[in-house]
Amino acid sequence: IDENNIFPMWDWVGGRFSLWSAVGLTISLAVGYKNFNSLLAGANKMDEHFKNEDFDKNIPVVLALISIWYNNFFGAESEAIIPYSQYLNQFATY
Repeated sequence: IDENNIFPMWDWVGGRFSLWSAVGLTISLAVGYKNFNSLLAGANKMDEHFKNEDFDKNIPVVLALISIWYNNFFGAESEAIIPYSQYLNQFATY
């Protein structure tokens, strides 16, 4: 495939952020442009919340502080927030 026909995938874009890169094209095709636009609007809303909210009410700041707390005082080496659809309830059986 000619490189001019390949979307760029920058090595500095981490996996959890890749949906904001060229990967987002396939997501928008799968969920529809209206839904993808809603996803982008929600991300923008969280960016604004992070930039403008006081620290005691700032969700990303509070979550980061909780992460530091568990790492430093409980020795937690990993964490996961795993929201999922009820439709995936049998996924683990595979």
